[in-house]
Amino acid sequence: MTEFSVVGVMFGIFLASLSALALAYRSRWLVSHPRRVLSVLLALTILAGHSLFEMDPPHLRIRIDPSSEPLLARGDPVAELYREAVRDFGHDEIYAAAIVCEEVFTRDCLGSVDGVSSRVAHLEGIRSVSSLVDATSLRWVESENWIEIVPFIDKVPDEPLALAQLRERALNDEVYRQTLVAGDAKAAALNVGFQNMDDAMFLASGLDASIIRILTDEVGENQNFHVAGRPHTKVHVYGGIVRDLLRLIPLAIVVMALVLWVFFRTFRGVAFPLGTALTANLWTFGTMAALGESLTLLTGLLGPLLLAIGSVYGVHVIARYEEEMPGASDPADAALRSLEEIRLPALIAGLTTVIGFGALLITDVPAVFQLGLFAMLGIVASTLLAVVGIPAGLALLPLPSPDRQLAIGAPGSRRGRLDGWLLGLAQGVGRHSGLAIGIWILLGAGAVALLPRIEVDTDYLSYFAADDPLRQDFEAINRLLAGVVPIYVVIDGGGVGSFRDPDLVKAVDALEEQLDSLPGVSRTLSFSDMLSRLNRAFHADDPKEERVPDTRAAIAELLFMLPKDELTPFLTVDHSRANVIVRTGAVGSSAIIDLERRLQSVLDANRLPGGAEARITGNAILLAHSADAISRAQPRSVGIAAIAIFLLISLALRSPKLGVVAMLPNLVPVLIFFGLLGAGLAPLSLPVSLIGSMALGIAIDDSVHFLVRYTRERRRARNPLEATLVCSRIVGRPIAITSVMLCLGFLVITGSRFATIQEFGVLSALTMGVCLATDLILLPAVLIRLRV
Repeated sequence: MTEFSVVGVMFGIFLASLSALALAYRSRWLVSHPRRVLSVLLALTILAGHSLFEMDPPHLRIRIDPSSEPLLARGDPVAELYREAVRDFGHDEIYAAAIVCEEVFTRDCLGSVDGVSSRVAHLEGIRSVSSLVDATSLRWVESENWIEIVPFIDKVPDEPLALAQLRERALNDEVYRQTLVAGDAKAAALNVGFQNMDDAMFLASGLDASIIRILTDEVGENQNFHVAGRPHTKVHVYGGIVRDLLRLIPLAIVVMALVLWVFFRTFRGVAFPLGTALTANLWTFGTMAALGESLTLLTGLLGPLLLAIGSVYGVHVIARYEEEMPGASDPADAALRSLEEIRLPALIAGLTTVIGFGALLITDVPAVFQLGLFAMLGIVASTLLAVVGIPAGLALLPLPSPDRQLAIGAPGSRRGRLDGWLLGLAQGVGRHSGLAIGIWILLGAGAVALLPRIEVDTDYLSYFAADDPLRQDFEAINRLLAGVVPIYVVIDGGGVGSFRDPDLVKAVDALEEQLDSLPGVSRTLSFSDMLSRLNRAFHADDPKEERVPDTRAAIAELLFMLPKDELTPFLTVDHSRANVIVRTGAVGSSAIIDLERRLQSVLDANRLPGGAEARITGNAILLAHSADAISRAQPRSVGIAAIAIFLLISLALRSPKLGVVAMLPNLVPVLIFFGLLGAGLAPLSLPVSLIGSMALGIAIDDSVHFLVRYTRERRRARNPLEATLVCSRIVGRPIAITSVMLCLGFLVITGSRFATIQEFGVLSALTMGVCLATDLILLPAVLIRLRV
């Protein structure tokens, strides 16, 4: 995010917070001038809609960023090396297709490879295509006493003998094996390079779909193909984000509306909470569009997230309104009474949720920062609309008839049955408060014991489930050919011409051999491979001469003969820096970090001569380092959120003791969430890492409503048991409704295209369910036991 965007959103958060506070405490003016208030809110909504929607032709103005860049941690020292490596050697975005045949070196299979390669090469936006039919062949021609530099297959032969000779040459060529043809000759590769274009241009070009269409047309009936690589993954990520937006937001709206109707059975009970959430969404996404911010894998969560949380704020207002209706003289009076009772807990609840999401700003990962910041804006907008917009709207609607008011809370009604169940639960807690506290202590202790077993694992590809076709294609190519995850080992030779030195080049060749033997490495590539092959060709194709020449002059001569476009990924023009590309099929940050450690151990054990220095980098390495940043940030973000929320509640309720009591039923669910991770329910991925501080901020809302009502009941001379019984029956109802809404809202997210987002939805729903239990059981038990 740009500095301007951050400052702009922060200013919006401050302004909306100030407006909510000022108007909520000018309650008489607000309910006396509801049309003015609603007119201002409508104007803001129209402005946000104008920023978000383009009408000619109809489309959203907000962009989608499917790349992995927003997931990379800022400040990683490897990042600068990566930028230098991309500048010197080109990007590390491999796009590979594998054509699978019973035997590659047949007329039919090579014909398919030739047809695909030729058609793909003619697509606009393609820079290069490397396959068996157009790979550069360096071959000694004895009759002419010279080296022949031609395509490996100029024309696909029909004769079995010619095909057998091609097979032998390809499988014995170190450069071809695993990069262009499988070791068992059952798959042929096409490695595609694209012209320089950003992600938006690549997506708009439709090149991925065009390549797949060509493969479908050209590959024969008894053949198969697989496609993998980061550009291909980006297309699927983009499609997944769009699919989620089109599916999850409408589904969340339907689910929230159904829950509200089940519990309230009134127009106001559905329209006001849902309208609050929808308007807050519109304001948030409108701001993103106006500031030019893009949706990422993480910020795509904002829609269903704000729908669930925003609706919850409206539920508390409507529940209080229904409680105040019987004694009100007119709609404005009922709205006024409701606002005066609900404003303190609602404002505290909004602020604690903002703090929970604000803790996400303490991160090195840009996508997490962006999600936290815009979630804060959405929460503040929801709070403003709930404490200002809903009372203004209620002041304009007529009160239900007395008979209807009585029916709402009658013992046989849905509300009456829920109230009875909550009262029975509270009475049971009152009788066994010590047992209730003991059970929760045991659960919390068990969760703490599981914390050391948490596995941190996040990866761009792991957003897709193991049985997803994208992952299956990825695994197939890794199995058949070289892995499509590249890692750069960048070697700084120390000066111009360093890599013409035989000792250094031989040391690099030996280093590459060591790297190639490591578990998890499917192939290594460097300029020394091509150098050795060309040296062999110059020595009448003698296999013994497939090695690095012994003199500086010989190396220089061979380097200047090699095709520049083939040498560029491995050596700078001035021969001062070299690059060894390590290809792997490792998935997940844990596997990548383990591989990085093994690579580094080889570098440490094989020091290069002349002061040359080898360092490891790559997009996969940066993503793995982001996972480490996640694990480091977890205790810090949750701890800061907990301290800030404790101080806020202690000040607002003027009681540090109540602050401690409020934290207990909300820290326990967070501990249980981390315990579930330790039990192996899911790894700590980037989306899952959001839950800790977010859940703390959301869950505290219900505790605040409970405690504010509890302190008021205690001032009316009720003892702790009596006060908790009243709170459990009256405040427990909106707590139950909002918790169900939050659980279902998060379960909607399990319909996402992405596996890790689905895990986020399941774990968030489970955590909200535990929060409901602690609010209705642990919190009353603590209040009764400690006689607060």
